Formats: sequence, structure tokens, C-alpha cells
Amino acid sequence: MGILKKYKNRRLLIAEAHLKRAPALIRMAATRVFTAANGDRRPVRDGDDTCVMTPTGRVHVAMPPATRRGGPALGPVPVRVVAIALITVAAVFVGGGGNAFWVCLPAVLLACAATRTRTGGALATVTVLVAAVTPSVAWMRLHALPSPVLALLVPLSSAAILMAVRERLGRERDAMRDFALSDPLTGIANRRSLVWRAEYEIARHTRTKRSFAVVMLDLDGFKLLNDRFGHPAGDDLLRTVAVALERSMRAQDTVARIGGDEFCVLAPETEARGKHGLAARILQAVGDVTAGVATVQASVGIAIFPDDGTTAAALLQAADQRLLGAKRGRPRARGRRRAA
Repeated sequence: MGILKKYKNRRLLIAEAHLKRAPALIRMAATRVFTAANGDRRPVRDGDDTCVMTPTGRVHVAMPPATRRGGPALGPVPVRVVAIALITVAAVFVGGGGNAFWVCLPAVLLACAATRTRTGGALATVTVLVAAVTPSVAWMRLHALPSPVLALLVPLSSAAILMAVRERLGRERDAMRDFALSDPLTGIANRRSLVWRAEYEIARHTRTKRSFAVVMLDLDGFKLLNDRFGHPAGDDLLRTVAVALERSMRAQDTVARIGGDEFCVLAPETEARGKHGLAARILQAVGDVTAGVATVQASVGIAIFPDDGTTAAALLQAADQRLLGAKRGRPRARGRRRAA
């Protein structure tokens, strides 16, 4: 079938999928194989799509396109570690053994930095240590090794500290990424995350020649609620609306808060004829949580790709213009009743 190719490199077996030809299920399975071996997020491209899968199996999409097409996940790592080990052997031999053994300390740090998992770091450390000991063991005329306790403790502790610091930086990086892509009040996506997802869907739907919908939602009368009951009550309502929208949408839909009392829903694989049903479902979800608040109602505006725009900015602007038109078209009598 030509779906998977096998690569052997120093007892490592790496499975790589031909992503453009493989079905979705096989592509996902192959991605899991070399992502689990890699132990970190790895960009995988399927045509114009860019997906990033974590070791837990969660897929992130719409990452920046400046990622290169990857080959085997662990291919360069053992080669780099072996090269560092050989350089260490040469350096210790030229230094005459003895205290020259400590040349392995920076080599251990470099080898650990070339790996991405704890197991890989441990194997790299052991490889470099064995390489540093080899000259003194093979050629007895060299000076004796330093204390065995120090020879093991110092490099191993240095490698452990490096890996601990790297893992901490990785967790902080992930936390900062999540903070940058989510709304701090509601926990759903923010404008930046929405734009990234919209760009991804534009590339995907352009290739498949399909349509998707962008729905802008505004809570009319929300300012009156804030003025009457205070901002904590308004924040509670925003969180409740966000939860209601996520529950009423499909798993592949994206719900985002783009500022104030404005929300946006991106619905992939939605044709123009299905936009009214989508708007009704959104209004019903918001109406269920605002039923007891007479001053708050929802208005929506819908834009369809590619009819209303072929860029994220154009689609958001078109949806916003239709949202403003819907707000202006509301009867004035209802507006006075809401204001009261």
C-alpha cells in the first residue's frame, strides 16, 4: 500500500505515514506512533492543513504555517548523540585521561538537550559517560579516572537538573499558549484563536470546495444588566452563555468570545441553506439562559465562506455588518420594553 515506511537507526524503529495518501484513520494512527515516540508536539501536514497532536492524543489545529515538513521523528537525535560521544572520546584521549574525563560534563548537557524525553535523556547521558570512560579503560597508560562517585554523581545530577528545567519551561510555555488562545473570563477561545481556526478552515474548505459559516452574536441590553445588578452578575451571565453555546454546538465547531458581550461561532461544513437553522439553534441556546432576564436578548449576523469573503477578516466584517443590520431592524417597542 505504501502507507507506512520503516526506518532503522541504532535500534530505533520509526513509523512515518504518507499523510497525503493515507485515509484519515490511518493518518491519525501513524501520527500517534511517531508523536508518542517523540514525546512532544509535532507539526503534521495534510495538504494545506497543519495539525499538532500532543502525546495525550489531543489535536490542535490552525497553528502558524511556518513549520517544516518533518521526516522521521527521532532520526537526527541518535546521530547527534553518537557524534557528541565520539567527540568526547577524542577529547578525553587527547587530554590523557584522568581529569580530562570532566570534558564529558558539557557533552552530557548537549546530548540531553538533543533529546525530548526523560528516557532519551537518560540514554544520552549513559552513552556520553561510557564514551568518556572508554579511553582510560582501553588504554591503561592513561591517567586513572577520578572518583567513581563523583564521576557518576556530577554528570547525572547535571542532566537531571537540565531535564527538570526543560520540563518546567515546557509546562510554562503550554500555559502561556493556552492563556494566549483562551478568554480569561469564560475559558472559551478568544479572537486570536478564532482567527487561527478561521484561517485553517479557509484552507481546508478551499481545497474541498465546501462552505462554512461564521456567526456573530451580541447580547442586546447587557449594559443595562451591568448597570442594574453590577459587573459580577454580568460576568456570570457571560460564562453561562458561553457554556450554553458550547453545549448546543457540535464538537468541531468553535465558540469564541471576541470582546465585551460579543461572541462568535465558527461552524465548519455548513452550507448557506443551513444558516437559518444554525442561527435558530444559537438563539435558542442563549434564550434558554436569559429567559429570566427581560432586558437581555440576542442578535446574530451570519457570513458564509466563500460567498461573503475568502479571508478571516472579510468574513468577520461581513458577519458584523449583518449583526448591526439585525440590531437596527428590531422593533422599537420591544427596545423600550427591554430598556424598562
